[in-house]
Amino acid sequence: MPFVPHHCFLATCVAILLSAMVPQAIAQIDATSDTSFHPILHPRLEVHRRAGPIVIDGDLSDSAWRMAAHTDVFTCCAPHPNTHPPVRTEAFVTYDDDALYVAMIAHDPHPEQIRSSMIGRDNIFADDFMGIILDTYGDATRAFEIYLNPRGVQGDLYWSGTNEDMTYDLIYEGESKITADGWQMEMRIPFRSLRFPNASIQNFHAAFWRSYPREVVYKLSSAPIDFRLPCWFCQFGTLAGIDNIPHSNSFAFLPSLAASQSAAVTDVLQPSPLINDPVTVKPSLGISYGLGPASSIEATINPDFSQVEADAAQVSVNTTFALLYPEHRPFFQDGSDLFNTYLSAIYTRSIDDPLGAVKILHRDPTLSIGYLGGYDRHTPVIIPLEEKSVVIPDAGTSYSNILRIAKTTGEDSYFGALVTDRRYDDRGSNTVVGLDGRVRLFENVALFGQGLWGGTTESNSHTVGSTDLFANGLHTVEYDGEHFNGTASDLVLERLTTNLDGHLEYSETSPSFRAGNGFIFNNNLQSVLAWTKYKVPLLAPPSWLARIVEIDPMVTGLYTWNFEDVTKLRALRPQISFDLIGQTSVRFYYRFYTEQFKEVLFPGLTQWDFYFNTAFDAHVSLNGEITAGRSIARTSDVPFAGTGIDVTASASLKPAGSLLVEPTYLFSQLTRDDGSTYYSGSIYRSRVTYQFTRELDARVIFQYNGFDQQLQIDPLVTYKVNPFTSFYLGSTHNFASLTGTPTSLRPTERQFFAKVQYLLEG
Repeated sequence: MPFVPHHCFLATCVAILLSAMVPQAIAQIDATSDTSFHPILHPRLEVHRRAGPIVIDGDLSDSAWRMAAHTDVFTCCAPHPNTHPPVRTEAFVTYDDDALYVAMIAHDPHPEQIRSSMIGRDNIFADDFMGIILDTYGDATRAFEIYLNPRGVQGDLYWSGTNEDMTYDLIYEGESKITADGWQMEMRIPFRSLRFPNASIQNFHAAFWRSYPREVVYKLSSAPIDFRLPCWFCQFGTLAGIDNIPHSNSFAFLPSLAASQSAAVTDVLQPSPLINDPVTVKPSLGISYGLGPASSIEATINPDFSQVEADAAQVSVNTTFALLYPEHRPFFQDGSDLFNTYLSAIYTRSIDDPLGAVKILHRDPTLSIGYLGGYDRHTPVIIPLEEKSVVIPDAGTSYSNILRIAKTTGEDSYFGALVTDRRYDDRGSNTVVGLDGRVRLFENVALFGQGLWGGTTESNSHTVGSTDLFANGLHTVEYDGEHFNGTASDLVLERLTTNLDGHLEYSETSPSFRAGNGFIFNNNLQSVLAWTKYKVPLLAPPSWLARIVEIDPMVTGLYTWNFEDVTKLRALRPQISFDLIGQTSVRFYYRFYTEQFKEVLFPGLTQWDFYFNTAFDAHVSLNGEITAGRSIARTSDVPFAGTGIDVTASASLKPAGSLLVEPTYLFSQLTRDDGSTYYSGSIYRSRVTYQFTRELDARVIFQYNGFDQQLQIDPLVTYKVNPFTSFYLGSTHNFASLTGTPTSLRPTERQFFAKVQYLLEG
């Protein structure tokens, strides 16, 4: 590998060059070590009932706050852990029978630099923001994150493992106020919005949290958290003494009404007018019943699961596998952490258009149980093969039943089991059972993984339209009533320390394994993955490295083979990353690989990749990635290696306090060695949003797909009282080209729609 040092040196030069572009007004990070600062590990705060009324208005003059539990001992967790915070932060907490009350004061010597936007919910994380992280069960496996920005805009997430789910929503009140020496906020979090043990005294594991984005993003916490260590939740503090919270049962109803009218041309290949379909009206009802704080039953009847915003287009021109799209539907959010496993055995978007669905959840301090069931009217199916996926968009109606159980056995350790079963009305079926778990062997070493068994019985009344064979020719992809079984497994040994990380993983998916309710897009593969990373924080760098905060070199190796012992892929990827002053990071890697695809061996292929992101200004954030080198033409009947380049660029622009412009550009090209183009195209997407108030916004999405010459324009007006009470009014307009040029675009589809839903709680 003689060229690796050369490219690492090149990446270093690029990083230093980019850092020089950051405005000189940005101050150098104060990374001097304060030997007198000693963070308080696992701080404990005794919480008492509120001593008077609290009005949630951002003004902390209510007398109850003076009697509330208080702390001003914070630690800087990032960019360097366990260091003295650059600014002072205060936090207050109290409670009553119905809610937890949190207030915080963000002192700031330069309040004119506060980053604050009137923006949509959950889009606050480039701003200053603060709030509380709550591990209500204290088992170090999951936590609620509940925040406000200086405009009082809410942002909440559900944090499990290293994944923060931004689609998760809970109901709480909050207001903020910018002051002469910083900003402050207060919030009321109803206990009915949380899940916690059914016990007389609650001891929530928690951390008050503040994000202070300036020359770098400082992360300040009331509990010292070192993100270089494997168990983040284990480092939380405790809110102690929350007692005698009434455990009353509760009802919630979510009725909704959607009306729409669609129109389409009769022949997409000929100029013709749009023909309107009749107006359709679709009522639906969601019902939930809370059995105290730990259990709930939720059902939905005839739900309107259509999305008000279409999925962003992905470049699929050289992809042979099914594409993964994120889950945004509210019904599937609560309990999503329980249904997410190492292998994607559960993919809730596999339940596409249910007539009805039911979800049951129970959590106590050591045991979590989840059930999800539904009757789907239009069932999508993914048939995985070694080098491609066969996707059936609609395999008819089906019943799905999913059961998931997880039992914690200590901090950051658990054992779990799952069963998924899908039954088609035409007698086909798929059943998957599995075990999974995580064990912390030592403080910095964890072993985790999952094993699955799947049994499939094909229908013989549905046509796939495929002549492919699998399992050494023993079975056909075409539905012909065959029955077969398969297995899948994944096992990981991981060591994380303050400087050196290591990861060793073995996985396999047998040729006849399928997961009807999951997202398994290929099989007949075994692989070994190993990587190691060394983290070099620069607390007091020399002047020529003064703008570099941290350097992280990393090496990854991957070896993949099939069940016939044919080597499919050997790859080695050295990489180096830099965190820089100005909220900027860059990464460079060089990949060496040899791959066999469609029985053709491609030796000695190389690729390089450069990635960057920056938010050096409160009004601008940019990120982009370029990957170039030798690539395989996978969709060609006879695959070949050519020169490929893929470019991704996006931005978040805030030219005014309430206006947000988010353009995205994707480009992909592959050329043959003779210079001819195999494919080349771009996707342009821009989302423009104007936020009138925290509740009311208007946005329009423009998306042009140059690969198939299609344009989509989607305007939408939204009024959202809370995540569940909302009103939508919008339309979609699709255009296609008759001649393959943008100038010949004409309307092909159109839809107008309105939707109103209202949350009733009792």
